[in-house]
Amino acid sequence: MIKKWKKASTVALGLTLSASLVACGSNDSGDKTAASASPSAAPAKQEPVKIDWLGYDSNAQVENPDTNPVVKLVQDKFNVKFNLWYADAQKWDETLNMRFAAGEMPDFMKISNIQTLPKLITQNVAAPIDEALVRKVAPNYAKYIDSVNKNAWDFGKVNGKLYALPGTNPRSMYPTVIVWRQDWLSKVGITKTPETLTEVEDALTKFRNNDPDGNGKKDTYGMSDFAIPIIMGAFGRPAFDDVKAAAKEPARALMPMLKDGKVVTAATQPEMREALDVLSKWYKAGLIDPEFITSENTTGYWADSQAFYNNKIGLTGKGMFYHWRNVLEPNNPADTLGGQYVNFNKSQPNGTIAFGKAPTGPKGASGAPQWATYANSYIFTTKGAKDPKVVEATLKMIDATFTDYDYFLTVTQGIKDQDWKLNGEQFVNMDKDPAKNVNAKGWNVFNPTNGGFSQKRDKFLFDFAEKNVKTKGYEPLALPATNAFAKSSNALAKSTIEAYFKIITGELPIDAFDEYVKKYYANGGTEVEKEWTEAYNQMLGK
Repeated sequence: MIKKWKKASTVALGLTLSASLVACGSNDSGDKTAASASPSAAPAKQEPVKIDWLGYDSNAQVENPDTNPVVKLVQDKFNVKFNLWYADAQKWDETLNMRFAAGEMPDFMKISNIQTLPKLITQNVAAPIDEALVRKVAPNYAKYIDSVNKNAWDFGKVNGKLYALPGTNPRSMYPTVIVWRQDWLSKVGITKTPETLTEVEDALTKFRNNDPDGNGKKDTYGMSDFAIPIIMGAFGRPAFDDVKAAAKEPARALMPMLKDGKVVTAATQPEMREALDVLSKWYKAGLIDPEFITSENTTGYWADSQAFYNNKIGLTGKGMFYHWRNVLEPNNPADTLGGQYVNFNKSQPNGTIAFGKAPTGPKGASGAPQWATYANSYIFTTKGAKDPKVVEATLKMIDATFTDYDYFLTVTQGIKDQDWKLNGEQFVNMDKDPAKNVNAKGWNVFNPTNGGFSQKRDKFLFDFAEKNVKTKGYEPLALPATNAFAKSSNALAKSTIEAYFKIITGELPIDAFDEYVKKYYANGGTEVEKEWTEAYNQMLGK
């Protein structure tokens, strides 16, 4: 289990942070004599606040940081001087743990996974920060977090204290998409996009039996693995948000959910028994591609569905609205549509798509998997928290990305009238080197919480999402790491995937679900859920 953090020095940092900032922000130097002796003297320029900065994804090192125009603009605006850290994103924890062990740490940093937060606290790396202080110095950021997902604050807490500032992911306000072959629906005589589980079954049956691609062969199916979580969602929270990932990653096979005040495993809930019963019947009827186990994504980008592109299935999902955007943005000659729609259109130039809604099940449940509306989390280290000027400058930088549109565009897109411009309210991208990594350019290095202007900058994209893909979703529940999960998750995940696949394919009867659940709890599941619930309550300070 997570040990309660009781380091006196770190607690003191959190308790004194607010008071220190008040003192540092005062115009009263305390030297009345000096002030009165030269009333007309210009105030001396303050030394820049030095900040060791790792508040970004670190996908590439910033090139020429001493002369980079974005770096210079931010430094001048906030009177700071950055020492930009770099940690290979593919070796993030490994690289930083070595530096922590050597006694080195930045002042402000992204953390790779919120589950690592308790460890960072016990390592004396993460410092607590007063939420009231954040709301005072960065009120617009705090207001935005409250409006998007007020619970996001809780995911950065341990023992009721705030340690990690939540980032935002506005695009995740929309669940993963449900994409139908519109031309297939029309071919089999369906005039309305399916909205209920019964309507979905009818469409999939006709896709299987009525030759929707017109080649005279019975070689089409209804769906594959991308749509399985959507069907599960018609009964309750899906066991998995991604079948392919669940087969490889224990955390994706054993997804936690809140139920009756406790944290439980979604895969073991009775609603999933009902979902499996339907899926097994559909598989037997040939509605599900037999190769779903190896995934409809056989190569390339994770959101690509070769089975959908190649006339094998007529329903897919998993991707986001921007992947499948099929409408060009007016007045943007550089627009190329969504990447997955482009790939589909290359394979099926005469094919058309329709965006669907999460189907409603027999008891009214519905929903597609949804990414977390909170994104990466960020911490002040114990080193950074010792200097109230570092904390104040950092919070002011964050807040500026929620109040100053030009500043937001500069730190995310580069220099105005060189890398971007505004035609009225419309953002126009003028990037002359789009293949170059944005971090190398100095972009998205000083926008740790993703700012508050994404919807304004990408108005056409969000308007498209609002019109076409708004549906119900199931957002993940973030939890700290626990010992029981680390100990038992591999074996439990393996038994879960085996049971689910065998039941769907008919190798095991639906009654095997009950035996699977029994063994799950006997082999460590009870302790996993017990520690999950304790960790969740401890996170909230209960």
